[in-house]
Amino acid sequence: MAAAIVGEALLSAAVEALAEKITTEISEFYRSKKLDESLLKKLKVTLLSLDAFLNDAEEKQISKAPVKAWLDELTQALFDADDLIDDIATEALRRKVEARYHQSVAAKVRKVLSSTFKWPYREMNSQMQKLFEELEHFAERADNLRLEKDASVNS
Repeated sequence: MAAAIVGEALLSAAVEALAEKITTEISEFYRSKKLDESLLKKLKVTLLSLDAFLNDAEEKQISKAPVKAWLDELTQALFDADDLIDDIATEALRRKVEARYHQSVAAKVRKVLSSTFKWPYREMNSQMQKLFEELEHFAERADNLRLEKDASVNS
């Protein structure tokens, strides 16, 4: 029982940390590159929604194999989400540092020319969209598993 409480607390903390990273580390980058900010908001809401199911899922995983499978798969998806968000945050930081130290005319020209080609940014958006859809699927499955939302979880 104690392991379940610790597991739920760790998973809940991971979800909350991901939501915070979205707000603090990558939202400005998304805004500056004119990427889909609404996707970040939807992703954050979905993460917080999943967080609300964790308490009940931790209790039911012992007696219900599908709930245990859901939790295991969700844990892996959250690790993948963390990796993706860290990659985007790293790219955002790299761009910020480059902008600070490369203020020559040539660098400004390259920046203007490269800004018209947003392939890497489209790929980021595409990966974030896939992540959102995957986590939304977990929320739908939580409903199908009849997991109850914890009313005390902050949304």
